[in-house]
Amino acid sequence: MHDNIGAQLTFIISSIDNLKYGFRIEDEKLQNRLTGISEFTKETIYELRDTIWAMNMSQITFEDLKSRISNFIDNAKISSIGIDFKFAYSNDNLNKKVVTSVEGMNIYRIIQEAINNAIKHSEATKIAVTIDGDETKLAIEVTDNGKGFDLETSNDGNGLNNIRKRAKEIGGEIELNSKPGEGTVMKLFLPQ
Repeated sequence: MHDNIGAQLTFIISSIDNLKYGFRIEDEKLQNRLTGISEFTKETIYELRDTIWAMNMSQITFEDLKSRISNFIDNAKISSIGIDFKFAYSNDNLNKKVVTSVEGMNIYRIIQEAINNAIKHSEATKIAVTIDGDETKLAIEVTDNGKGFDLETSNDGNGLNNIRKRAKEIGGEIELNSKPGEGTVMKLFLPQ
């Protein structure tokens, strides 16, 4: 399944790139639209790979999850000029910890969504991910030094709703702190 869909998505990217560079498209809106479709398709390939990775395992070690998160942050560094990223993993004993594939995928997607929200909306120059915990609890924090927002007047967008839904699905709790001009802190707490 993965190989066939991956090949089809790669064909779409190649076709779009051929259109962009094979024809002299002077319409800036059309150029931007083609670029957007190409980028969306590339993201879909990455998400498909991540989903297949999780589906192929009944359990995921935190060491493997940490590696996936680190790779995502490395890719975000490359594509997000002007943002300093930090990834802190405070307890190496967590490397031996094992979670179900559903838990691992949801943890990964929550972190991914929080980082993407910060990149797209916060105007941050610093984004940090910190993972801490032991056998009884787990705390994951994504912080940015961006413009922040008023929690009382702001509506949760799709990103925040997805984060809350994923956390609930794995028995977790989300704590969100933000104020205009003071950045945002998203914390995920998971009892074990």
